[in-house]
Amino acid sequence: MALCIVDAIFSSGARHSMTEKVIGRYREHRRALGGDPDRDGAVELLGTFADVGGAQQWASQIGNRRPTSTAPDAPLRAAAVADAAEALVAMGISTADDLRSAAGAEQLEPVRTAWCGVPGQRSGVTWSNLLKLAGLPASAAGRLVVGYVTRELGPASPERVGDLIREVADLAGWDAGRLDHAIWRHEAGLRCQQAG
Repeated sequence: MALCIVDAIFSSGARHSMTEKVIGRYREHRRALGGDPDRDGAVELLGTFADVGGAQQWASQIGNRRPTSTAPDAPLRAAAVADAAEALVAMGISTADDLRSAAGAEQLEPVRTAWCGVPGQRSGVTWSNLLKLAGLPASAAGRLVVGYVTRELGPASPERVGDLIREVADLAGWDAGRLDHAIWRHEAGLRCQQAG
């Protein structure tokens, strides 16, 4: 879940290669301390902020100094990562399994509200990113997926593109989240991963 949170916030409006560098530094930091970054939850992610002395230091040592937006005095993305992790933990969500359980019990709305209450996350774009990264369907498609569908089929809203992805996946017998993720990886210039 830690990597999902970092990726969701740092990838919004950024080149994925930049996000991969942040994730790489996070992995290095955790491994240097004997941790397993691939199994880290929100609690372990919060521990990395304590390890380095707070969000400013985390931004310098692990993340980057990019703000959440171009608005004056916008908080650093690192601060948003810490705030989002704290919001999730306060809602009883530390792992991707916890998030999926909340979705299964139809308890995601209060979690979404907490996430979108973090400064710089109000639009819900990073929330959709988080859901996709955790293996859950998002209600609206992200910028890259919308761009692809618009190029292929004509203009459509993110919500309509999300509906189209789900409809195509249903017709083909595919998982909608995996289809969305495959289109996103293609558009981001990343190698598509194919099942065995």
